[in-house]
Amino acid sequence: MANLPLYDHPDDVPAPLGREAMRFEAVSVQPYADNRRVKLLVKFPPFVDRPSVDAWVVNADGQVVASMSLIEAMEQDFDFTLHLRGPEPRGEHVLHLALFYLPDDQRPDVKQIVDRREIPFTIQSPY
Repeated sequence: MANLPLYDHPDDVPAPLGREAMRFEAVSVQPYADNRRVKLLVKFPPFVDRPSVDAWVVNADGQVVASMSLIEAMEQDFDFTLHLRGPEPRGEHVLHLALFYLPDDQRPDVKQIVDRREIPFTIQSPY
């Protein structure tokens, strides 16, 4: 269920942002205790056009071990579970995020990237 903010005064209501002004408001990554999954939390400010996000996790060897795409978000807050590939994920990892829009429906391969984030995290060894 969506969290609906309440405001005492109409001037307190944040104005929705256009494409060029959109940024990630908050991002965090939290490894689960099983060391095979991570919880991704993403928060956007209010927006006019629905943003999209590509997210991928790279391990210390430079291999992509998880990826996901969120296409045209309808809410401002999301949490996802990413499953890390490989026999036993551990060590240093980096979560990469790209906030983007598709400028043309006829060219889905062209993305207008408006914000990027890189968040390092560690998967602890179970031993």
